[in-house]
Amino acid sequence: MSEPSLKPPTSDQLMRPPQLVAPAGSGGGLQLPVTAPQKLNSSSNGTSSSSASGSATGNPRNKCALKPGYSLMSWVRLCNSGADLSGTRGRVVPVSRTELALHNKVDDAWMAIRGRVFNVTRYMDFHPGGVDELMRGVGRDATKLFDEVHAWVNYPQLLGKCYVGPLKESEPKPSKESPQITNVILKPPELVPRFDWIQQRSELTLIFYTRSSANPGLLIRRKDPQQLGVRVLVQHNWHSFDFQLTDKVQWPPKVAKIGAETGKIEVILEKEEAAPWPTYGSHVSYKLDSASMQEETFDCEVTHRKDFNHDSFELSLQCVANEVLMLLPVGYHVDIKVPLDGDVIQRSYTPVDQSYVHIDKNSECLNFLIKRYSNGPVSSHLHDLKVGSRIQLSPPRGSFQLSELTAHRNILLLAAGSGITPILSIIQPILKRNTNRIESLQLLYFNKTSEDIWLKEKLEEIHSMDERFSCTNLLSQAEDNPQRISLEILTPLFQKKQPERCTYVAICGPSGFNTAAVDILTQLDVKPNQIYVFRG
Repeated sequence: MSEPSLKPPTSDQLMRPPQLVAPAGSGGGLQLPVTAPQKLNSSSNGTSSSSASGSATGNPRNKCALKPGYSLMSWVRLCNSGADLSGTRGRVVPVSRTELALHNKVDDAWMAIRGRVFNVTRYMDFHPGGVDELMRGVGRDATKLFDEVHAWVNYPQLLGKCYVGPLKESEPKPSKESPQITNVILKPPELVPRFDWIQQRSELTLIFYTRSSANPGLLIRRKDPQQLGVRVLVQHNWHSFDFQLTDKVQWPPKVAKIGAETGKIEVILEKEEAAPWPTYGSHVSYKLDSASMQEETFDCEVTHRKDFNHDSFELSLQCVANEVLMLLPVGYHVDIKVPLDGDVIQRSYTPVDQSYVHIDKNSECLNFLIKRYSNGPVSSHLHDLKVGSRIQLSPPRGSFQLSELTAHRNILLLAAGSGITPILSIIQPILKRNTNRIESLQLLYFNKTSEDIWLKEKLEEIHSMDERFSCTNLLSQAEDNPQRISLEILTPLFQKKQPERCTYVAICGPSGFNTAAVDILTQLDVKPNQIYVFRG
């Protein structure tokens, strides 16, 4: 279905509204800013009347003063911005009258006109007749109300980007003879990756399809030049693909990447001998036992260790002999295990993109930014490691679901200190997504002093490349204006009638910071399913 364009009429003739006779008892109606529709006034005795301030015959109408930035041209620009005004992410969804009736609030407003349902939530403050007038038609079929006032308005053009789907005129009634099943919760089908392959004369590409925003992870183990074990982590389940390839390939892969939005995984391998293969070979696939995977560890060696600032350092780890390649799902972490007094202790760390550390060339390493605590046995041990030292890593761990963010266009990130690392992992996937493009991504980064701020220049660079992202640094020990997370700081970001109010929050910091943030957001009526707290 093509979206109607938002263009003014091109006719040379003066467009005038038809003469209407207002039916008795009618009040104000749905008003849309095309030509000059009028609002009906109700007299004190309940009959309709026309006056100089509003009529159905072309006289000046009552208008509400629109806030700056809410003109018709502002609405046109919003419609052309790519924002998901329908809330359906581009899908056409048939709507029953029962479903329509549920969307009857200012911040969740649908209405039907001539069999078509529109989500007018974002249009509320653009409506010249005011919010109250528009609210008279939400949650129901507003065709009659619309026709009473200005049936000539080209609503498909004005509200085209708000189209949800057709209104279902009738709903099937359950048969009296058939038994009624209630309170049944259907478990969604398990997602199993689908395998495919393509080749060029010198390359072999293994492809694994999951699902949009499924946020998969990847672990590849090289057994010999013709045998690979590929493991895909999706929805907390590990799926293994053991390959016997037709011929030998080089290691490591030329490319190994995960499409954060598409959920597509690609592994490009260079053939040792450039020639077309009749087939990729063969493979055996099966689901792995999650419990046994949690017990598995990987021996890694240090390839890079460098101080980052006065109390933090960079660390790069690569699996021994470079036989294992690991790509984590967005927002996931690994446990790093170190020996201590005859025992083994571990701490959770989230890898960061290579662009955040000072490494000269591309590598297959996992890179970390780690804060060193004087009384922290793991961080102190890691800080003292030399290149070539060995430690152990766990498989990826976490519960973050990238799909939970796809419905949100204005997202707030709250980070404190080294809690910035999982937040860093989600910035680019959010900014780069094409479905329901993000409108604003705000990061509030809390630290004690300016010397404690990580990657200040890098975050400013991201803002300069994409103005939808912004970072505000707040310092608890600043001399002039010390700031901690508070209701006063967060309240302006959650004003319900503000177009860019935040509707989803991701949080990471010390436990006290996380608890304070959640308590404040609860006071601001942010729902639990709109909050995610990263925990180690």
